Amino acid sequence: MSSDASSNRWFEPALFQHLPPEECRELLAAKSVGRVGFNGPDGAQVLPVNYVVHRRSIFFRTAADSALANAMRHSRVAFEIDDIDEFLQSGWSVVAVGDAELVDDPDTLVELWGEQGPKPWAVGLRTQFVRITPIRLTGRRVLQQ
Repeated sequence: MSSDASSNRWFEPALFQHLPPEECRELLAAKSVGRVGFNGPDGAQVLPVNYVVHRRSIFFRTAADSALANAMRHSRVAFEIDDIDEFLQSGWSVVAVGDAELVDDPDTLVELWGEQGPKPWAVGLRTQFVRITPIRLTGRRVLQQ
């Protein structure tokens, strides 16, 4: 075994960049599937959800009275999206930390049930909208030099 493990790599070390908040917002708006991290009844959990960004907040749907819906009642959560190329060992990641709440405002619900609302991929009745209002938005990119 080589004393210098990096000498076996066929590429140069990657360049690490922090992404500015505006680019993080653009990347969030361009995707439709992310992961929400929260404290559930059994501890920390991370679940994939379909989402949209509307009025600078992240919205997704879940089943009413589900464990996910119950965990979203005025909770601090993390929401993450990424795009990874494993072969090139490069990609980016955006994390939004914010306050989650169940949506009950009639005007907002009308907007979300329209064309701009999130469309879940999974089967089942998902009538409860959840809003995540980001308070911190961070991102990073790893590129080959």
